Amino acid sequence: MIIFVSFKKLFQTFLWLFTAAALYVFYQFIGLNMFFLLVIGLLALKFVPVLVLPILLIGVGVHFSGDFSFIADGIVWGFWGLVSLPICYAFAGTIHSTMKQRKQEIK
Repeated sequence: MIIFVSFKKLFQTFLWLFTAAALYVFYQFIGLNMFFLLVIGLLALKFVPVLVLPILLIGVGVHFSGDFSFIADGIVWGFWGLVSLPICYAFAGTIHSTMKQRKQEIK
């Protein structure tokens, strides 16, 4: 049994108990990924405030995708975008020149 010496220690103990219960409920509500980002975001807010915006953007991505897979999806989309960009540019150039020729033939 714990014997409290002062009301300050009693209040502090109840505050820690309340904090632990709130974190448990919050963890059950939002999940491990968002809980991890919340902790990282709060630490960044305290020590490196410039990283709050990137962490916030990652948090939004995690919220809408459900996990961190949106990062891998973004890398794959970027890769396929870089591969298909020259092909699309060449196709658009061909269509543009064909349209110019047909326009001149009509005149």
